Amino acid sequence: MNLNSRILPAALALAGLAVITGLVIYFGVGDVTHALASVRVQNFALYIASQLGITLGLGLCWRMLLRSRARGNFWLCVWGRLVRDATGEFLPFSQVGGYVLGARVITLHGVNAADAAASTLGDITTEFLAELIFIGIGLSIMAHLAPHSELLVPVAIGLCVAVVMGFGLVLAQRGGGKIFRGLAMRIAGTAATGAAQQMDRLQAALDEVYRRRSHLAWAIFFHLICWFGTATASFVGFHALGVPLSFTSAIAIEAMLHAIMALAFFVPGRVGIQEASYTLLGAMFGIPPEIALSLSLLRRARDFVIAVPVLLLWQGVEARHLRLS
Repeated sequence: MNLNSRILPAALALAGLAVITGLVIYFGVGDVTHALASVRVQNFALYIASQLGITLGLGLCWRMLLRSRARGNFWLCVWGRLVRDATGEFLPFSQVGGYVLGARVITLHGVNAADAAASTLGDITTEFLAELIFIGIGLSIMAHLAPHSELLVPVAIGLCVAVVMGFGLVLAQRGGGKIFRGLAMRIAGTAATGAAQQMDRLQAALDEVYRRRSHLAWAIFFHLICWFGTATASFVGFHALGVPLSFTSAIAIEAMLHAIMALAFFVPGRVGIQEASYTLLGAMFGIPPEIALSLSLLRRARDFVIAVPVLLLWQGVEARHLRLS
């Protein structure tokens, strides 16, 4: 890893923190603090519970894509998903690092590397395709509720591009292993034999994932349910802050939020992007900026409460594995 690859994520994270600090100061520290202090403990607990419920659904989606003979069970996939999200959001690895570490977690419990990697790729793909459907629904709601919004056209264009990318992602996985194997052999000759064999095993596992089309369809469906779950969590969060937002408006806000944040996947934790997006989107629905910003901070507090014990347990598992190896 070169110096630039270590510095860039840290620089982006610091820039995001500067954005958060600037927004809090601009909209009033007192107003933001007051809004957060108004949240009752039981409402915050419900907000956390809604996210944990979503994670259970995400674990189910991942398990659907593991081969039946793989040793990973539902709870292992839930644990792997918790680690994936915690490391991707709170450690300076970006989302890609979270995917790798989530797959590693299930390999430590007996799932072979090819199945772990293939199911992770399949899970990422089905979640992405479901996200596109969710954003499309949210865009339709936004067009009805805020027909003059300047976000409609750029999000619609971005959605069309993303659909093409989604199909390209599927096609690459269906035959990408053969392509990469050929390139490896041309570049490194016989020295690439080991890597080529690993790629063959990965491609065989991917072929198995895509051969089970009903599992893929159900994974997309349940991922879509989970995306609506994120809107439900947003609905709960706004009501905890005293904003009587409708559920359809919560869907529109959450869908547009993820459309914006998808463009900033390289920023660790999307620090600053989430806050600015909530403030922008909240204004379209008449939500005061300090309340919209408070929801973003409340969301980070929720994720932090979940991520800290997950990261500590994950480190304990890794330490135990190192002692036994």
